[in-house]
Amino acid sequence: MTATADVATETWKSRQATSHDYPAIADFLATATGLGGRKFAADSRDVAEQLESAYPGAATVLRDGRGQVRGYAAIHPPHGLQPEILGDFVFDPQTPTRSVESIVAAGVARFRREAVQHPGTFLRVFIGADQSAAIEALRKHGASQEGQFIRTRKPLSEEDVDALRSASAAGVTVLSWPEVLTRGLGEQVRQVQYDTFLEHFGNMSKTPELWRHHIESRSFTPDFSLAAIDDKGVVIGYVLGSTYTAGASHGRERSAHTDYIGVRGDQRRHGLGELLLKKIWLAALQRGLSAASLGTDIHNRSNAHLLYRRLGYVAVEDQFAYLIDAGSAKGHGGPAN
Repeated sequence: MTATADVATETWKSRQATSHDYPAIADFLATATGLGGRKFAADSRDVAEQLESAYPGAATVLRDGRGQVRGYAAIHPPHGLQPEILGDFVFDPQTPTRSVESIVAAGVARFRREAVQHPGTFLRVFIGADQSAAIEALRKHGASQEGQFIRTRKPLSEEDVDALRSASAAGVTVLSWPEVLTRGLGEQVRQVQYDTFLEHFGNMSKTPELWRHHIESRSFTPDFSLAAIDDKGVVIGYVLGSTYTAGASHGRERSAHTDYIGVRGDQRRHGLGELLLKKIWLAALQRGLSAASLGTDIHNRSNAHLLYRRLGYVAVEDQFAYLIDAGSAKGHGGPAN
């Protein structure tokens, strides 16, 4: 995954991605069919934010024989509470398998080199079912499936705007994100997010550093982010959202996506999660969107997916987490579920 280590399959070539590639990668995301959705725009600035957080030289772009971008990959350094190195692998479904295998192999090799400096580190890749060639390549290098998720979608065409606007709960006030900031409640929201996501899969709880990175990122959408406070002004629930884009060209759909939703432990089972989601639906409709979406771990012990199903969210996309331990054997035939 360096500028001098080009990988060729017939006339397809990969090389280190630079800022000159970002507009073409954005075009690829906007027009390629068969890709899963994403929580950032097909915009060169958003692509830059995604790829420039990778290790130096660890972002790769793949072009076909005509010079068109057909995929990209990146390996990101550890952050947060777990020693995870994150991998991104996104390819056009028509990409030759050998090209995918070469780029995945280079990514795993980079991970292993970096892991020497970080004992106990592992490679984690969140990847959609549409990336079957990349998944198979990861498995050949010892990756095992450790998590399964579904992206769900809820159409909003039948929702009553007036009913959503009037939805409430006794003793609870729902604040918009600007109101959260005006009242200086951002740190309280972070603390509730941190606590509620300790019980979830993966490295999701936000430390102060990760919190700043998240809310300052281009993918964070304040319009779809809220907090609930009790009658003492204390934060008891929240939603942090983004704008999800699925499909390409004329079939593209943008939805109000819930990245994180949580309710303080002593306030659960009182309908607060449902109230927060209804306010997100209202915000979506007011901004001209016709759908809401969210992802959920199917093995989440809180069984939140049952609430989402009752509220009309329908599964539309399978996603997985794959893991490679730095201590696992290289090569083919590694563990796989």
